[in-house]
Amino acid sequence: MEHFGGGGNWAMIPNIQSHSNPATPSNQDHLFLQQQQFNQQQQFQQQFSQQQQQQQPRFQQQQPQQQQPPQALRRVKVEELVENLAEVTENGTRDQQTDALIGELNTQFEKCQQLLNSIGGTIKAKSTTVEGQKHKVEETDNLLVQRRDLISKYRNSVEELINSEI
Repeated sequence: MEHFGGGGNWAMIPNIQSHSNPATPSNQDHLFLQQQQFNQQQQFQQQFSQQQQQQQPRFQQQQPQQQQPPQALRRVKVEELVENLAEVTENGTRDQQTDALIGELNTQFEKCQQLLNSIGGTIKAKSTTVEGQKHKVEETDNLLVQRRDLISKYRNSVEELINSEI
């Protein structure tokens, strides 16, 4: 059995012995679609990484705009890969495309784990920024209350002086 090396709590993926069965057209179609999805996800992850790198220096200066994740992030195609692997396992057919499917599934799990870790780091940084801003607002409120009290005391003192001279 191969163990997933990307961290997290993913279950083990079975390593079935290879057989030299010819590829069926449906397996080729699945592999072609999976390769397209893989390429799209790589492009998205590169764009996401670039956006993260551009935003990090601004965390301390200003609150970044919230971004809605693209559809590719919301709906990772791992489910389809798992279904294809289950189909191959049920049929008992194993070939190079099956090995490629398992390899791609492992790659997708690793990328998902990296993406989750990245999102977790971003959330932590944002919450730290929000907590810092809340603390600053509280300090400002306290200073404002103190200032109002001092102004009130000063006004009362001036009024007492004026009244005592009259």
